[in-house]
Amino acid sequence: MREFETTFIVQPEISDEGLQAIRARLDGILERHGAVRLMCDDLGRKRLAYEIRRFQKGHYLELLYLDRGAVVPEIERALRLDDSVLRFLTVQTSRHVEDIEKRKAEAAALEEERARKAAERAAREAEEEAARAAEETSGDDPHRDRDRERDDDDSDSADADEEE
Repeated sequence: MREFETTFIVQPEISDEGLQAIRARLDGILERHGAVRLMCDDLGRKRLAYEIRRFQKGHYLELLYLDRGAVVPEIERALRLDDSVLRFLTVQTSRHVEDIEKRKAEAAALEEERARKAAERAAREAEEEAARAAEETSGDDPHRDRDRERDDDDSDSADADEEE
């Protein structure tokens, strides 16, 4: 068995259900051909190096699997036919995998670690967003005090002019 990695970019505004549908379709192809799926990693939205079909951002996904090579054209055909997929690339990462079960365990541990980090990142981003929203609703404008002081100075000079 050889190990393959297919990295593909989908449109940035695709929903979670759309991503799940693509993953399910690819998993079905792998299962039909007897390939062993190691993991499907969501790398998130990133800015593209150049515009593809008028998109400047893309949602990156990475699929790792074991096969003799027969499933690769089928995976690529499915990605080519899907309109939401902007680009894809398949590379052979390992010429020969000896212990399939060991490699599956390694991939499962890696997928679990990445999922944990993604959850932590999502929680951190949600906290930052909540803090930003609270700051906006409280009306804390750092320039407000400076503007108020400037207005006070203007009114003081106007009062001084009236007294003369």
